[in-house]
This record gives sequence, structure tokens and C-alpha cells, in this order.
Amino acid sequence: MTAAPIPTIAPPPMPVPTDGRPYPVARLLDGQARSILFDAAKCIGCRQCVEACKDWNELPRGNSYTLNPSTWLVMEPPVLEGLASVWGRHSCQHCEYPVCAAVCPVEAITKYEEGPVVIDPVTCIGCEYCIHACPWHVISKSDVTGKATKCTGCPERVAVGQSPFCVQACPVEALDFGLTSAIARQAEERAAAVHGTVYGARAAGGTHVLHVLTHAPADHGLPRVSARRYPKHHIPLGVKLGGLFRLTGGPRGKMRAVTNAIRKPWRLGYRYWHRPQRAD
Repeated sequence: MTAAPIPTIAPPPMPVPTDGRPYPVARLLDGQARSILFDAAKCIGCRQCVEACKDWNELPRGNSYTLNPSTWLVMEPPVLEGLASVWGRHSCQHCEYPVCAAVCPVEAITKYEEGPVVIDPVTCIGCEYCIHACPWHVISKSDVTGKATKCTGCPERVAVGQSPFCVQACPVEALDFGLTSAIARQAEERAAAVHGTVYGARAAGGTHVLHVLTHAPADHGLPRVSARRYPKHHIPLGVKLGGLFRLTGGPRGKMRAVTNAIRKPWRLGYRYWHRPQRAD
């Protein structure tokens, strides 16, 4: 399996206060939260969004039916256009309180106030904690770089006031993007018009991808996720032990992980025992 290099997103010059969050928080533009809207009632399963994601991020074409290091967005079910009556979008949900970032031992994952949750491929040590912790299972590990990869939410576009490239590519307006307050109202209106429901507004404390669903979440390929912030994760014991005792990420990566553990020992509580987070 091949994977293109992940574009490195330079952090803003000044981080913002974390408000007690156990991971880096930063700003791309104006600090106003934005969200993607996916309307299953309008989606035709053409997968132009999937291919647009690949093109913008310089990921190789093909292998477009399952999430992997070269495919960050898929449409459910994994069948050809026209062979399903119900479609769903499966990709990073860009959680308001991302579990992946909360368990990362080296703080390689940044939550941006505007919505995107971004993995820094330089800092990532490939420990796989985030891969197993994500309740949507949308993070992959590159066979080439050994680093975690997923949808970035196009922060380089959001930073200049543009929408994610997948949204721009949709030919039937099944995708939209804007301030979260406006997108939330639009999602409720669209759901009411088709007697559907809105998914994502509460899951894991809320996400920045809202789905207008016409059927049960499972029919759209979506799991049921607790509304609790930082819900219980499922990192296997072997992965936890490997992170503790192996030289994951090399000497430099291990030193960063150890330094973070010494500086913020309370972060270990959630990573290993699911204890609630506390302020930094």
C-alpha cells in the first residue's frame, strides 16, 4: 500500500489558551468555529468529493472504497454509483474535543478553533494510540512513513477563508461549509424537510461535521458514539505497553513522550485508565 507525503501545516505564530484541554489548541483565521454539512438526502454517491480530496492532498488515485493512508474520505456503502439508495460520508469528524489528540503522548495533534483537527507528521511517532482511540476509526498508519494519517479539514484553505476542497467539488450541493451556528441551523432545517435527523452535533461532545440522515446512522455507515466529551477509548493493552517500553519514534520521539509525561502526568490518567481530564 502506497501513501503520498502528508502536507505539513505550519502552526499559527501564536497558540491560543487551551481552556483546560489536554492538547495544543491554535487559531487559523479568526477563531470562529466552522463546520461541514453533509446532506444524505441530496448525495448521489458520485465520489467527486473523494477524488477531489485525493487531488488537493496529492494522494494517489484508486483504492477509493476504504479509508487508508491514501484515501481520507470514502462514501458508504463501498459500491458503484447507482447501486445504493442510501449514502453516507465517512471521514474525520473533526471533534470539538478530539480523543485522538487527548491520547497522543507527544502532542502531535492540534485542535484549531475554526474546527480542523490536524496531525503534524513531523512530530508524530507512529505509536498508534490515536488510531485505536478514535471512535469513528478514521485514522490510518502509513506503510511508507510509519506516521498516522487522516483528513486534515483543509486548514490551509480555511486559513484564507475558503471551504474544504471536497465541499467545493460536490456537484449537487450535498456538501456545505460555514460558521457552525449557521450550518447547525441549516442542518436542522434540511433534516426537518425530509423527516430525517442530524448526526454529529452531540457525539463525543460535538463534531464539526454535521450529517443530515434519512435513515438510522448504521444505514449510512456511521456508528453510535457517546455524547460524553472524551468517551471511553479502546487502545489495546499491547499497544499501551508498546508505547511504554519500546523506543517508539526513535530516541527523540521517546524523549518527547517522556518529557510530556513528566510535565503533565495527569494526561496519563485518560490515556491508560480513562480518568476524566483536568485543566492544564
